[in-house]
Amino acid sequence: MCGFFGIFSPNILNFDKIKLESLTNLLNHRGPDNTGYFTDSKISLGFKRLSIIDLKNANQPLESLNKRYVIVFNGEIYNYKDLRRHLVSKNIKLKYNSDTEVLLEGISHYGLDFIKKMNGMFAIALYDKKENSIFLFRDRLGIKPLFYHYDGNRIIFSSEIKPLIYSNLIKKEINYNALSSYLSFRHNYGVGNYIKDIENVEPGEYLKISLTGITKYTYWEYPFENEKFSQSEKKILENCDDLLNEVTSEHMVSDVPVGSLLSGGLDSSLLTVLMSKHSDQQIKTFSASFDKSDYDENKYALTVANKINSKHTNIKLTYQEYENNLESIINHTQSPLSIPHEIALNTLFKEINSHSKVVISGEGADEMFGGYGRVQSAGFDFEKIELIKKYFPKILHKKMFNLFGSSEEFNWSRYTNQKDHFFDIYKWFNRDEKLGYFNKEIKEELNNDDVVNSFWTNEFEKQKGFNNKDKMIFLFQKFHLRCLLHRLDVHSMAHGVEARVPFCDHRIIEFMNRVPYNLKFKWKNTLNNLQGLFNNSFENSESKDISKYLLRKIGTKYLPNEIAYKKKLGFPVPLDHWLGGPFLKFAKEILLDHKTTSRFIFDKNKVEELLNNKENLNYDFWGKKIWLLLNVELWQRNVIDRKQ
Repeated sequence: MCGFFGIFSPNILNFDKIKLESLTNLLNHRGPDNTGYFTDSKISLGFKRLSIIDLKNANQPLESLNKRYVIVFNGEIYNYKDLRRHLVSKNIKLKYNSDTEVLLEGISHYGLDFIKKMNGMFAIALYDKKENSIFLFRDRLGIKPLFYHYDGNRIIFSSEIKPLIYSNLIKKEINYNALSSYLSFRHNYGVGNYIKDIENVEPGEYLKISLTGITKYTYWEYPFENEKFSQSEKKILENCDDLLNEVTSEHMVSDVPVGSLLSGGLDSSLLTVLMSKHSDQQIKTFSASFDKSDYDENKYALTVANKINSKHTNIKLTYQEYENNLESIINHTQSPLSIPHEIALNTLFKEINSHSKVVISGEGADEMFGGYGRVQSAGFDFEKIELIKKYFPKILHKKMFNLFGSSEEFNWSRYTNQKDHFFDIYKWFNRDEKLGYFNKEIKEELNNDDVVNSFWTNEFEKQKGFNNKDKMIFLFQKFHLRCLLHRLDVHSMAHGVEARVPFCDHRIIEFMNRVPYNLKFKWKNTLNNLQGLFNNSFENSESKDISKYLLRKIGTKYLPNEIAYKKKLGFPVPLDHWLGGPFLKFAKEILLDHKTTSRFIFDKNKVEELLNNKENLNYDFWGKKIWLLLNVELWQRNVIDRKQ
């Protein structure tokens, strides 16, 4: 695990060495164990290493045995030992016992398709001296980040945004489409980064940069399987259990101890027990909780910790961490924070740093197995909408919608397509409300949110012909994961900790997308099924249905029922408690400050109305809206305004 920075031009480059070192040093937190550089007339590479495998050898940048390639690599290849044995059997002489060398020599001997043989998470820069080109790869799910800027001649790239910004080779011009996406969905989905000049290598993609320019290739596409497994429930359960054990065992590969993020929920608890099963060492477990009983799952975490005899650490969080650390964390991430628990996550990893270099996280289970019923089962609602429109005259639509689950918040009468239905359920700000906060000029630039809207329209069109329920699950897991994985990487690596995500292994994704819908969500009984016809997905979720049915069934094999069937709490933050006091005061001081209002990005009157209008808004969502606006302003102060 590591961080890297590089700049390449197929023409003469000769990048300043002192500047290379300075920009690479901005990644110290990602790799405090070793620093390495490689330069020639075309390329400059800087590397910071966090030693996890083959601790003493295989530092990077690493040159291939035939001297043709130079590589920097951030990530882990979990099946590297099998791949190494294969290379050795072909009389390929290897110097080290590292996944980096296996990756490099595998590509050197078998070509770029060798990337498809790897199970793992990775961001890679591969310099080909012979062809005068460079390749940038990113893993299938985008677990490891890779940012770049290409000006038609040279490309600069990095594991984080900050070295690109501080290179002084890009303009800090705000991408308002990205901010618009953020206000709706907490993340800049499909519309570029918050700064226009910075792009991402997309999940499952690699780039080639040469004298002919930049070319993008897709080596893996997120699978949408319309053909589902026909086996019995028992057989699917067995196969899924076996796969989870195999993947978890692989994710334990390390030359340092591997710990676990143990929240006390189903996902992390199951992984922790499986880790213990596949380890001959005592597992270290870590959790965080707030000083409010409704936001504390530590008693469940302790149940699992005691079951496997782990060494457990729990940290208690207070409001003060939020006010004290919010700006410094935004300065580190160089982007607005998605949800309030990011500060808690960052604080937790700061504590983990003194105990462990590697932890396993349960991120991805909700997306893969059907954990967000209010969103993922919403296709059930849209099927009702379509049937009513098809079989009832228009004059009766509103009455029928109300009968079968329409509400004031989710008014089915306004939906003309599934995308708009999805937007309404998934958003924090709806489109019209959001546009009302922007000033006139920005609103005109956004053109009725055309770029954001077009992106999602295109994604829904790609799944045309598939059923509504599977489509909703697919799109949610494909994109929601990106936000989760980004924040996990940026906060874990901020403190030199590698976070692994077994549930995001591509084999689990390919398997789960063939599992029938009724093994992800199952009605609790026949009566609940009937009642569910007359409610929307929000009212049904974990009330009348069983979410993550398949995973809960597997969980009963390893966990007490009180954990296997416990209602999802997630990682909530008590904003509702804080907003009546110090957090609201803090938000008002920032959002109504002259520095903020003089930017003329947001309408001051609209912001002021929001801050003073808690009685007329859903309390939780009121706080979340304030959180988003606050983050946009603090991002501008700590990134856009900041002098390098």
